[in-house]
Amino acid sequence: MKIPGKANPRAAAVAMAGVAVVLVLLAALAVWYKQLRVKTVSVPCAQQQAADLSPQCAAQAEAAAGRGERAAMMALTEYFQSRQPAQALRWMRAAAAAGEPRAIARVLQACGAGQPFTMDEARALLPQAPVLAALDFQLGGSCAPPDLAAARAVQPATVLAQADGAGLCKVAVRYGLLRMSREGAQLDSQGAQQMLAECERRAQAPADVRQEAQAVRQMLAREIRPVHISVD
Repeated sequence: MKIPGKANPRAAAVAMAGVAVVLVLLAALAVWYKQLRVKTVSVPCAQQQAADLSPQCAAQAEAAAGRGERAAMMALTEYFQSRQPAQALRWMRAAAAAGEPRAIARVLQACGAGQPFTMDEARALLPQAPVLAALDFQLGGSCAPPDLAAARAVQPATVLAQADGAGLCKVAVRYGLLRMSREGAQLDSQGAQQMLAECERRAQAPADVRQEAQAVRQMLAREIRPVHISVD
């Protein structure tokens, strides 16, 4: 039996619980909105990860890329990679054509059958390519067979002067293996060993690649014909 004028404790508790739920939801919404504002307004576009650009920053990047800015083209390549792969390839091609070294290196590595770029596209970019990326391609590291004329023209001192340890190791191992092949018998064995030894000293290169370099150098020193070794 209800007593007139007296509140129902159970109803009051339910009402208070409902209010608490609403307050929690509002607090969560406020946190989400604050994070969104931080991402889209507070963080400058230059400090955002290319793959996670805000819509405003992506639009700014497209405008800059349209003006020929290579860094913006590369940012759009990363931004569209998981969203619109065709757009990512479009901007990668544009960046490579504009002379962006990172884009050129990627095209050289991803050409041929089953890859997004053709061998002709890659070869056309060789004059603009970074030294090690071009040599890796010419020594058979991608979609083209080894170019013996290019291999004979390799200057070990030029390779040794490059800062990219991983790239140096790829070139050194490919050159060393080519030197031990019948076709590469006239290549510079001493130069190959120097490049391989330098690879072993490059701590930033992957450990397994440095171990391959050591194995190839030791085989070269003893002129042992190798079994197949992959540096990829």
